[in-house]
Formats: sequence, structure tokens, C-alpha cells
Amino acid sequence: MSFGENKNKAYDHLDAEKSMKARNGTQAGDPPKAAQAFYDLAVMKDPPLRCVVGTDAYAKINEKLETYKESVKKFEKLSTSTDVDGYKAPS
Repeated sequence: MSFGENKNKAYDHLDAEKSMKARNGTQAGDPPKAAQAFYDLAVMKDPPLRCVVGTDAYAKINEKLETYKESVKKFEKLSTSTDVDGYKAPS
């Protein structure tokens, strides 16, 4: 792993090289398996619009979706209060 020589003062509080070196080799992901997953997606007859790859990403996206779901439900009344009086949705 190599890092460029150009530094940005806005990030002086971070030591990315140290952090990444400490993490290297402990990730859940296996690059050849990810490559295979991407290939499988590329050759699918009907691939999904989006696909989450990796157990960490899968867990995080599900947390985010749950947060969205709670927020949407919490504000359902406000969200659905904007129709003109007498509006009936097409069936």
C-alpha cells in the first residue's frame, strides 16, 4: 500500500497510512470473491439496478433502510397531507 506525497492540511488530524496499515489483512472482504460477484452481475440476463456486495455493506444498508422506513412512517400524515381537497387517487 502506498500513499501520495501531497498532503492536505485539512486532514492533518488523520493518519490514513497508519490506520490503513493496521487494518490491512483483517477485512471481511475477499477481492477475488468480490470480482466474481461483479462478473456474475455483469453477465446476468436481468441484473438488479443495485446490488450490495459484502457482509459489512449489507448490514449497513439494512440499517439505513430501517431508519428510512421509520422516518417515512413517522411523517406519513404530513407526507400525505398535500393533496387538493376532494382528490381521489386513480384505481
